[in-house]
Amino acid sequence: MNKVKTIAVIGAGIVGCSCALWLQKKGYSVILIDPEKPGSGTSSGNACTIADYGCVPVNNPAILKKLPILMFSRNSPLSVDFGYALTHLPWMLSFLSNCRARKVAGISRALGMLLQKTYDGLDPLIEFCNAKALLSRQGCMYLYRNNSEYEDARASNQVRKDHGFNFIEVDSNEIRELEPGLKLPFAKGLLFQEATQVVNPQSLTTRYFETFLQNGGQYLASRVEAISHSDKGPLVQFDDAENCQVDRAVIAAGAYSTRIKGVGTSQLPLDTERGYHVQYRDRQSLLTRPVCWNAAGFYATPTDEGLRFAGTVEIAGYGDHKNPRNIRHLIEHSHRMFDLPEQPDQDWLGFRPTFPDSLPAIGYSLSSEYVLYAFGHQHIGLTLAGITGKLISEIINNEPLSLDIKAFSARRFL
Repeated sequence: MNKVKTIAVIGAGIVGCSCALWLQKKGYSVILIDPEKPGSGTSSGNACTIADYGCVPVNNPAILKKLPILMFSRNSPLSVDFGYALTHLPWMLSFLSNCRARKVAGISRALGMLLQKTYDGLDPLIEFCNAKALLSRQGCMYLYRNNSEYEDARASNQVRKDHGFNFIEVDSNEIRELEPGLKLPFAKGLLFQEATQVVNPQSLTTRYFETFLQNGGQYLASRVEAISHSDKGPLVQFDDAENCQVDRAVIAAGAYSTRIKGVGTSQLPLDTERGYHVQYRDRQSLLTRPVCWNAAGFYATPTDEGLRFAGTVEIAGYGDHKNPRNIRHLIEHSHRMFDLPEQPDQDWLGFRPTFPDSLPAIGYSLSSEYVLYAFGHQHIGLTLAGITGKLISEIINNEPLSLDIKAFSARRFL
């Protein structure tokens, strides 16, 4: 081990907890810092899928072709707060610029390399935390109502296949056999046979956190205001506690990473795609595995609490007001798919930390070699948390890296 002894991980979502555990496995003393309950933010409300096939970014050529329909249709999974968009035009224009085919090819290639290492990062943590019961490996299906929906997705699905993420095509009869609880007929589908889901993402992060504490980890329920730098390393400054001197700091605060002063994140074009879910208690028996209605922009997933419908994208910033349109979209489509109660038992809003190129920032910060970034995972934070933590631990421990992370350097924005 090098001279580094104590590391602060700022952010106790699934990515932060994964970083903390990997660093503990390397023998470091770790302080995990978050003002909220670990895992209770965006990590708790996702679609519960380990989407190692998710190498196709949200911003892709199909967005450009269908942008007017997506933005103005009542049935669209995309919504935009135009006031917000007008005040954040550089981000919006950069996002759209990355929808070009050449850009998407590079993004998919980089994501594909990272996603190929998903289980290299995840499986050791699951074993370390004795959390196998919190995973289910029944596969995952993408569903298409008709040939038109299927053809619209053909190019994206070919990209998945080109990057080594295999699936089998299933017809309407096979879909019905696999998921007899579906009320709505689907003409075609893709079955990712080896795909994994988490039965409850909050429970998984809680298990990670409990294991972290059992192994001597320290938790501070405080908000980090800034990090200053000295010859001794980073000095973590809080809004309500005494400053904390550490040897290294890892910024894993998701969408809120840019609010920490002194670490260079304010220079980065990090924004948020607001995501929603609704959940029907005790209806999980209607499904065996997660299914994604691709054109409608959401997953239906059986959790240990109920049947969850999670997805949609809203460009509207960090405000905590829920858009009834997005919730209505999920409710209406959930009723088309299944026989369900009139209203869900739960609705939820979360903030996916997203760069305009849909790639995370993993590696050294813009401010100091003593500070590292681990945020910006957009829709696949649950999937990439483990390998992100492994890479962060390899960097700090001066080990050969599991893969080339140049594409994820924050310096790509300078």
